[in-house]
Amino acid sequence: MVTPTPIKAESRNLNFYYSNGTRALKSITMPLHEKRITALIGPSGCGKSTFLRCFN
Repeated sequence: MVTPTPIKAESRNLNFYYSNGTRALKSITMPLHEKRITALIGPSGCGKSTFLRCFN
């Protein structure tokens, strides 16, 4: 049995809109666990960097 690691950061139903009203992220829910490697992968322009900037 795998013991779950604590969650260090989490987004719940994260939405992000640019100032012109363009939606960049829609209802993103993602836990980031301690001592785990998490990769965000996807095509250019899909919101990976925008998602990470929301944690800044």
